[in-house]
Amino acid sequence: MFPIINCNFASRQLSFIVLTTALFVAGCGNAAAPRPMSESEPSAAAAKKPDANQEAISKVQDVPIAKLDGSTFKLEDYRGQVLVVDFWATYCGPCVKQAPELSAMYQKYKDRGLALVGLTSDPKSDQDKVEEFIKKVGINYQIGYDNSWISEAFLKGSEDDTGSPPIPQLFVISRNGKVIEHLIGEQPGRMQYLEKVVNEQLSVAR
Repeated sequence: MFPIINCNFASRQLSFIVLTTALFVAGCGNAAAPRPMSESEPSAAAAKKPDANQEAISKVQDVPIAKLDGSTFKLEDYRGQVLVVDFWATYCGPCVKQAPELSAMYQKYKDRGLALVGLTSDPKSDQDKVEEFIKKVGINYQIGYDNSWISEAFLKGSEDDTGSPPIPQLFVISRNGKVIEHLIGEQPGRMQYLEKVVNEQLSVAR
């Protein structure tokens, strides 16, 4: 004898699951797209820099991030290293300008435990442009595609008058996953300051 299935109950359960999933995705995908900061723009965004949302950032460190080759990685993979996360795009002047400097810093400190991840806002349809830029500049660190979960956690609160978070934005994360520094836009001496923070964190015992 076949068991009797309550189709109405099963249907209601399925509807609830679908609705809950849709709400979760909508909630995670409502972050405004980053916009490139003009090189001539004042550094007001840096002056009103929000405190990094440590709790939200901790929760997304195991979120899969797409690489250019289609595979994925997670920020959690770099636990135990000092991690610099760069939000950038090929259409962002200051982002393009700092890429060679980040490559040089990574080359200098990678053997001491520095990891560097660049998360691009370029659409996947422009991957050829991203790959061409990587080769042209000689980027030697991990590049991945930004996604709404990561943006929501890292960039929320840094929106400017346009309603979008400006890029570039840089985050320094300690070996135990804590945000140590957060830099927005382009200011004089920024890369020197970033290197100083990185050097200090690399000197901290594991």
